[in-house]
Amino acid sequence: MKKIVMSGICGKMGSSISRELLKEEEIELIGGLDVINEGADIGEFLTGKKNGYMIYSSYDKVKKLNPDIIVDFTNADAAKKNINWAIDNSIDIIVGTTGLKKEDLEIIEKKASNATSKTLIVPNFSIGAVIMIKISKMISKYFDGCEIIELHHDRKIDAPSGTSLFSAEEIGNCKKFSKSRLKKDEEEKVNGSRGGFVNGIHIHSIRLPGLLAHQNIIFGSKGQTLSLKHDSFDRASFYPGVVLAIKNMEKLPGYTFGLDELVDF
Repeated sequence: MKKIVMSGICGKMGSSISRELLKEEEIELIGGLDVINEGADIGEFLTGKKNGYMIYSSYDKVKKLNPDIIVDFTNADAAKKNINWAIDNSIDIIVGTTGLKKEDLEIIEKKASNATSKTLIVPNFSIGAVIMIKISKMISKYFDGCEIIELHHDRKIDAPSGTSLFSAEEIGNCKKFSKSRLKKDEEEKVNGSRGGFVNGIHIHSIRLPGLLAHQNIIFGSKGQTLSLKHDSFDRASFYPGVVLAIKNMEKLPGYTFGLDELVDF
């Protein structure tokens, strides 16, 4: 039985995932960590039925629960603090929070790699999105260009998304499509209209109400294009990936980025 504390339990992702975790037989949600609703019963907060487990706002109270894993769905600043605290206290942590910068990840990797606990940072828990990136890496060598369109709800505060950045890094490591953001003699009539540029790949971000999390990776070569599209219409789509991570943390090294090592086909 894995004992879990959910950090950010009162947020949309944290509450959605926690509500599902309550149904698991091999996972026990023993506490929540958040800046609001301290002292609230988790069961009552999530389902209207008390279960005796509480929401806390301090690390000291969480440590006394002796959790096996912290699952983090907060924001970038809070996640950095939570990761450092978890490592310092030898507690495994799974991070679904986006917005962590490259330099943040480098610092975390260095610290986590020498720790006794494990740190897993996942830009997207949707197994479909993970498979999409794996397939993209396989087929990239057969095309001459690649661009990514990522679409998210209008309350997402970071752009481009962590998934699109990870996709561009992974695909670009397999094939370099372009060395410069703009081609020779190419002109942007509106600044930024060609989007961001990461590892030889353009990324375009869309934020609209009505969306949740979507990505389209488009490859092109002479006379043809190939598009790989993934859509998450409900936060429940991330749940199987969270459970997969929780149940397989012991298989991972001190620091891991992404679910790639746990998704094989």
